[in-house]
Amino acid sequence: MIEKISKENRNLFKYVTTILGINERVDRHWDEAKVNFIDIFTCDDPNYPNIKIFGTIGISDQPNRIEMKDGNFQNIPIELLIAGYKEFEMIPNILSTAGFYITKKGWDCQSGSVFMRIVDMYYEDSEMKHLMFVSPFLWEDKLAPLDLETKTVNWLLCIPISENELEYRMKNGVSSLEDLFQEKNIDMLDINRKSIL
Repeated sequence: MIEKISKENRNLFKYVTTILGINERVDRHWDEAKVNFIDIFTCDDPNYPNIKIFGTIGISDQPNRIEMKDGNFQNIPIELLIAGYKEFEMIPNILSTAGFYITKKGWDCQSGSVFMRIVDMYYEDSEMKHLMFVSPFLWEDKLAPLDLETKTVNWLLCIPISENELEYRMKNGVSSLEDLFQEKNIDMLDINRKSIL
């Protein structure tokens, strides 16, 4: 599969998987019409064998227009990351759906963004319903933006959140919710965790 990916994105794949894990592989996820695809890498956490790490490869080829403080827009290429326990086999589907919202629907995505109801599509009995995007703090000392020939790739980590947690974020801001997550020491790897609110 890796040979079907552009040279630039192969370099991206090697860079990120060398930092994040072992036993890396790539799978292609197609949309329902079998026309568009998202490449998702999977690797095992080197320290915890029951944890898998997933990431997109290639959505950074699509425009991601983010409004700056001065009102102008800037293209900030991104790739998405998510980590979870191995038992949650639908996590790469959640990630590819988020990727399709960016590549097919043109949704912009930055730290603090929320894509609604994505988790709910695959785990409807879970209290977790939405995906919130944050800086990849799990690897903050290692995972820097990657300068490639045609783009500089930035990374966003997906965290499943509940309806009440989303409401709290809307009222109090992203950093307040992140502080609360830290205070309560949530297990963001557990799709079936209980909402803290």
